[in-house]
Amino acid sequence: MAQKKNNSQRQPAQKQSDRERVRQQQQEAVAKEKRMKVVFRSLIGVAVLAVVAVVAAIALNQGGTSSATPTTVTDDGGIVLDPGASAAGDEAGGDGASATADDANASAGGVPQVSVYLDYQCPHCLAFEQANLPMLSDELAAANISLAVHPVALMDNASQGTDFSSNAANAAVCVAENQPDAFLDVNQALFDLQGSASQGSVTVEALSDAVADAGADSSDVRSCILDQEFDGWVRDSTDAALSDPSLAGASGRFGTPTVLVDGQRFEGNPEDPEALTAFIEQQG
Repeated sequence: MAQKKNNSQRQPAQKQSDRERVRQQQQEAVAKEKRMKVVFRSLIGVAVLAVVAVVAAIALNQGGTSSATPTTVTDDGGIVLDPGASAAGDEAGGDGASATADDANASAGGVPQVSVYLDYQCPHCLAFEQANLPMLSDELAAANISLAVHPVALMDNASQGTDFSSNAANAAVCVAENQPDAFLDVNQALFDLQGSASQGSVTVEALSDAVADAGADSSDVRSCILDQEFDGWVRDSTDAALSDPSLAGASGRFGTPTVLVDGQRFEGNPEDPEALTAFIEQQG
């Protein structure tokens, strides 16, 4: 009987001990869960800060600044070559690209203005340039037309990660801004790089060297290209062209080359200079 009584006395004590152990385990589990939540929130905070830092680094390293705006372009992003300009601007008495934005936005002096939207990586733009540049240069030198070149960047993904479209457009604006007499020669030189650019071999340094070889060899042009001074402007100008319904083709989208004569879209064969000449004469 004594043994049974001792067992009965231990049972309540044992049950109380079990309850205490369970309660302690529950408290430890709750504490652990709280610690995990704190750690999880901390990790999320660190991850968010890391993403912000990466985005900021990308923005800082994309070259140029969104506030760097050239003074030699029209409001719609055109580099205007005055009537009388030629590939060697001073030989024909012209100044190459316009000297100021006010000049560029002024009237073309009663002659038709041919506006060409182009991407230096675009094969169709290269074909257009090869077919029409001699005619356009002659007409420009004879003061029969005014020519506005609109460089855009649609094909950066076709240059093996070197962003040739954007860099070449920036280079064109750098030349118009700092050494406009060389613009037409540089324009042709940029197209000449297209094949190499598609292989990813045209770095910003190589681009600067090619521009210098084409006649725009000033230190201002070089630093402008290397610093990608107008990279932000190129992006904004490209976005503006893409969102402009008046520039959309038959497909409903903007593409290059797009050619306008006094604002009227040329729908003929872009590789037929006679057709373009006839269209210019019709508008004039």
